[in-house]
Amino acid sequence: MLRTSFASAALGGVLIAAALSAQQQPQAVVGDATRGKQLFADTFNCYACHGFDAQSGERRLVPMNYPQEGFITFVQNSPLPNMPAFPDASPQQLADIYAYIRTIPADAPALNDLPLLRDILDRKARAAAD
Repeated sequence: MLRTSFASAALGGVLIAAALSAQQQPQAVVGDATRGKQLFADTFNCYACHGFDAQSGERRLVPMNYPQEGFITFVQNSPLPNMPAFPDASPQQLADIYAYIRTIPADAPALNDLPLLRDILDRKARAAAD
């Protein structure tokens, strides 16, 4: 009987702790690419530095190498001198922009998909090792 009461109390404590932990962790925000396109082009004028295709200008955004949470944190707190921080941008707005950027196809192939370049880099690495 005492074991059952103790087990029930312990289980209840675990469930309460899990519920409190879930409340403290931010929920993932689902982005709307259509709204993100408008925010990218008009509201935040991201195109001015990154181009309308997000692949030109100061820094390429395609392919996107950040997870959504990292992108939101970076944009709100940018440490780069050429990238303004947007601390007032909401996580939802930035999730929308992130969703839009993720829909843009990359024009250039990945470096590993260029056999000639890969061969040159391999030869250079072998020469440096010798």
